[in-house]
Amino acid sequence: MGGSLRIRSYFPHPPGSMVSETSSLESLAVAERVRELMSRHGIGKRQQTAELCRILDLSFSQGHRKLRGNSPWTLAQIRRVADAFDEPALQLFDSIDTRPDETEGTAHDAVLKLGSVEIPCTAWIGDALDAGSRPDFIAQKVNGRWIVTRHEGVLLQQASDVHKIEIQPRRADTEKPVIAVVDDDHASADNLHDYLEMTGFTAMAFYGLDAFLEALQSQVFDAVVIDWLFGAHTSAGAIQAVRESDNPDAPIFVLTGELTTGKASESEISQIIRDYNVACFEKPARLGILVADLSKRLLRN
Repeated sequence: MGGSLRIRSYFPHPPGSMVSETSSLESLAVAERVRELMSRHGIGKRQQTAELCRILDLSFSQGHRKLRGNSPWTLAQIRRVADAFDEPALQLFDSIDTRPDETEGTAHDAVLKLGSVEIPCTAWIGDALDAGSRPDFIAQKVNGRWIVTRHEGVLLQQASDVHKIEIQPRRADTEKPVIAVVDDDHASADNLHDYLEMTGFTAMAFYGLDAFLEALQSQVFDAVVIDWLFGAHTSAGAIQAVRESDNPDAPIFVLTGELTTGKASESEISQIIRDYNVACFEKPARLGILVADLSKRLLRN
């Protein structure tokens, strides 16, 4: 027979309740230890965010926030980072309470199946169960992944004991790629902002170069869509600033509706495309095509 099973679902919780995410101070401490771990393994500071994104399957902006302690860490994420470098996870926890607190077994990424619904989770899986056991939940490895299901009746098939299940909801605001939309035409900026939000991105609209450049000092963007002309100025300086930012490889899309009028210089835009590897769309941009190109470039990065 298995021990007592606890299922936690980490939705908004009252003060003092037990959670599986780090607090703000703990997030800073974990981020510092992760950076130190990567440095020991030869990952340079400029490459650490990209490496963390690869390990945890994050967007660059999300990985950037997490590596600076601005985003909470789950226990499963900490373990994945430690496993990626073949080091014990305990050194990354430190101040986080990792005592067994009546829990046995080993934590694994798993899928909790409830009828036709599949929910990503972390499951603490113990020993193989004896035939005839009557556990609440069982874990079975199917095609290389752990599947956790409710069990009714007497156990007949081979399965392992489940001591604890942690379910963590996806947070759309932190997991979606963040796209900067920079255009002094408010209607155009708002229209593109709304379309990006509707198609699965987090968009931030800026109505001038100064506002965007100020945001770039503290905010990392996964991609930038920017108009070419802002009054008497072009966005060339802002594009260069993106290439010198913490995410220098962010896809950049330049929009312009002034090539046919002669206000925008074709030679200047051509030079920017060559120098900074940007894409160019004429206004009014076909948003479906622009977003398809954006999605392809983000996946490639």
